[in-house]
Amino acid sequence: MKSTNVKTLILALVAGLVLLTGCTATKTVKTAATPVEDTSWMFHDIVDAKFVKAHMSVPMPDNVMIVDARPYKVKYTKGHIPGAISIPFSKFDKKTNLLPKDKNALLIYYCGGLKCRLSHKSAKKAEALGYKTVKVFAKGYPEWKKTYGQSNETVQVKAGEVEGAIELERFKSIIAKNPESILLIDVRDADEFAKGSFKTAINIPVEKLEPKIKDFPDNKPIVYVCPTGARSGEAYYMTRDVRKSLKDVYYVEAEIDFKSDGTIEIKKPK
Repeated sequence: MKSTNVKTLILALVAGLVLLTGCTATKTVKTAATPVEDTSWMFHDIVDAKFVKAHMSVPMPDNVMIVDARPYKVKYTKGHIPGAISIPFSKFDKKTNLLPKDKNALLIYYCGGLKCRLSHKSAKKAEALGYKTVKVFAKGYPEWKKTYGQSNETVQVKAGEVEGAIELERFKSIIAKNPESILLIDVRDADEFAKGSFKTAINIPVEKLEPKIKDFPDNKPIVYVCPTGARSGEAYYMTRDVRKSLKDVYYVEAEIDFKSDGTIEIKKPK
């Protein structure tokens, strides 16, 4: 009898301990899992502003291209990295002719910052075309402005009094303040060009110009220069004949003296 009472007392004590410690059942505590961010949309080769800066020059070399993947009118024209060309992602397939012919050329894409995917998508398309050295400046134009404070705005070119000629004072202003905003082509012979020209000008002698017109970009005004306006005027009319879709084409109707000391004098024609 006493043994039975002792056993009952022991069982009661055990039951009490179980209730006090909350061990009546095994409880599974669920914790919220940390969401894993999907980064599959990002390009695999990311660079910073210093990398972009290190590969810039005036004019840009043939084997390097900085590409702005943002919309042209609402973003690029309001400011872009100096030397960058505009190939909006939405028009990538229509503007592949603007990309370098050399598939080993360095392509650096950028857009509107870390939340913008346009540069990543464009870079993937470029790589799919066979380009072997493609990078994305992921922090994009906001980081460029923050780091270097430079903003090239696309300018409006004013026509002069003569058909096809750019307004002379406007041309001087562009050269002084924003030369990268136009595609400046010096149509003199190579030996003349070698003695001096505008810093952003590229040299295409007028007799070699025609087959190259089809490859000219259409994202900035084209301006031709020579010492008198004769060869540059010829280049203007040649461009209008060969590629009527290019609307912003001009030439400088002026006397331009490329001096040996590097200075350039621009005067109205007599």
